[in-house]
Amino acid sequence: MPLALRPLHPDVGVEVLGCDLSQPLDDEQFQSLLDAYHRHSVVVVRGQSLAAPAQAGLLRRFGTPKISQRKEFHVPGTPEIGRVGNTRHPDGTPSAFLDRYGNLWHSDTASDQHVDGVTMLYCVMTPQIGGDTLFASMGRAYDTLPADLKARIDGRTVVHNFNQHNDYLLARNPGSARPLSAADRAKWPDREHDLVQRHPVTGRPLYFISPTLVRGISGYSDEEAQRLSAELVAHATRPEAVYRHKWQIGDLVFWDNRASLHSASPADYQGGQRLMHRGYAYVHYA
Repeated sequence: MPLALRPLHPDVGVEVLGCDLSQPLDDEQFQSLLDAYHRHSVVVVRGQSLAAPAQAGLLRRFGTPKISQRKEFHVPGTPEIGRVGNTRHPDGTPSAFLDRYGNLWHSDTASDQHVDGVTMLYCVMTPQIGGDTLFASMGRAYDTLPADLKARIDGRTVVHNFNQHNDYLLARNPGSARPLSAADRAKWPDREHDLVQRHPVTGRPLYFISPTLVRGISGYSDEEAQRLSAELVAHATRPEAVYRHKWQIGDLVFWDNRASLHSASPADYQGGQRLMHRGYAYVHYA
């Protein structure tokens, strides 16, 4: 039977009901999950008891897993899944990647050549206060974009670079992780993409931009590109356009990085530990 769905926001996000992801889904159930992902961009499944190998198995059904550069935070035995949060090993060293300043709108695949990517977060522990994740639909953002802004971005390309983003995060949060080596940095060249795109499954027009990674927009000076980027992101993330997810232990949330932006929000890390299991996969379309 198809899975039952409950919309979470008029523009973005849906909850899947009565689904146990610790067991493999049959083809019809997975197709229902995939359809929800394409239509709503963000999918929430609550009340799960999900070991890392089961999460990795679901991730592989979407596509090819992307293995995180931060190998010290991989779940042992499951390199497809990384640990994010404020937990520590018995010797006091971090056991998860902690970004206290992750409240930045972005797409996790903006620095990749292949932009069709799913991000999957499973909540193992969450603090009592804060730590919500925010989502915005880039299809809805394009639909509601003023005509003059549409004209300014039509036919343009945007250049993103992961090293620029990673350097920015580490500068704001020293010691959160080891800086990338020269060899790792070389794996992340500039990536140029169409600023206005159509989703490969739904055909819906959207714009694709991740502000902390933007190195330039064709036809604009560096200063103009940064101003335009800020204007486009501000429009997409107007308060009424944002779904705010309040985490509960056992939540699995996954989203379409081409079709949405997301941002962390501040957490009170004095109020408890936070641990998420995170995976990415490249989704391949015919």
